[in-house]
Amino acid sequence: MEDPVISKIKSQFDKKGNPAKIPLMSGKKFFEARSEMDGVYVDNLKKEPFLPWEIFTEAVNCIKENGGKVKKGNATNSRLGDQNLGLETLEGYIASKVYGCRIGDPVLKRTVPVASILAWAEICENTRGQIGLLSEEKEYTSESENEMSPAFIVEEDNESSEINTVYTQPDSKPIETRDLEAELKEKIQKIKELDEQAIDREEEIGSLRTEIEAREKLLLEKDSELQALQEKFTEKSEDDTRLESRITEKEDEIEGLTKELREKVENVKILTEELSVKEREIEKLEESISIKDKDLKTLAEEVITRVGEMKKIEEKLTLKERKISTMETMLTTAEEKVKNLEKQLSAFEGEEKLAIQLREKEEFIKQLKGTLASKEEAFSRVSEENRKYKMQQKLASEGLRQIDEQKASKKWWKRL
Repeated sequence: MEDPVISKIKSQFDKKGNPAKIPLMSGKKFFEARSEMDGVYVDNLKKEPFLPWEIFTEAVNCIKENGGKVKKGNATNSRLGDQNLGLETLEGYIASKVYGCRIGDPVLKRTVPVASILAWAEICENTRGQIGLLSEEKEYTSESENEMSPAFIVEEDNESSEINTVYTQPDSKPIETRDLEAELKEKIQKIKELDEQAIDREEEIGSLRTEIEAREKLLLEKDSELQALQEKFTEKSEDDTRLESRITEKEDEIEGLTKELREKVENVKILTEELSVKEREIEKLEESISIKDKDLKTLAEEVITRVGEMKKIEEKLTLKERKISTMETMLTTAEEKVKNLEKQLSAFEGEEKLAIQLREKEEFIKQLKGTLASKEEAFSRVSEENRKYKMQQKLASEGLRQIDEQKASKKWWKRL
């Protein structure tokens, strides 16, 4: 079963609308409240606008435990347990029971919207400094009388005494008494209005004080943060000076390195130019070597052809030598025959046939000597050609050796 306090507040929201405008104690200013499943949300509590349903039940319990009325308490510049914020006050009771605060803890203000909503729901009577249940009428009247300032009470006593004196003498000045009564009513109304304005001002002052305290705390925090930032800034400035000195040193080093680098670049440019020249020379050498290779190939081909020709010539020479040897043997046999013939001629000098044969033999011998001389000339020519061929072979081997040396030098240049 739902708590009767909560059900009465919800029914009031159902009647007046949700959200609803809740009047403050003066009745001239309002704040907005919205009923939800878990509680009430108000717009006059900036940081924590939520009020759970439990807070209204505990507020009514606090009032009942204190005989139907209780002091509201002041959380401005106070902590739980202070003179203005004891556990017997509504603010202290709510802070302890609902929010679990302990003695010495700071407390957020909650009584203004709680008391206003209880009064709006016709459960309590919200007066300056106190709140009481509506069923306790005598205590409420005594509370309202106690709340009046002493000056106003004295003034009311004086006016009431004047009224009593007037009523004791009804026949003397009835017109003056009426005027005094009217003035008295006006003054009482003005006093009530002033009281309400003073209560509103006190509430506004309390809220302003809480805001000022929060702002002072923020200012203190900001000051501490600012001091920490200033210290960090000084440290950073010192670090910056050190870094600037290091940067200047590094810049000097960089300038020296850039000079060295420029010199190295110039040297590299010179070396690249020299290398390009060398590469051009190598290219020329390669071209000349390629030409020499071609020449060598042609020479090798010529040498091969000459070798073949020389082999043929040698074969011919061997044949001619064999023929010469056969001719020599034939010549020796012919000479022997001539000697024999001479012997026979000497023996037969008178015979013409022998003379004719002798002449024929001599003619044949002459022919043999001519062929022998021609063979000797051919042999000398062949030997001369053989000598030239050997010289060409020697020159070709010398050229091949030079080409190998050039190739080796080419490989050496390529390694560079």
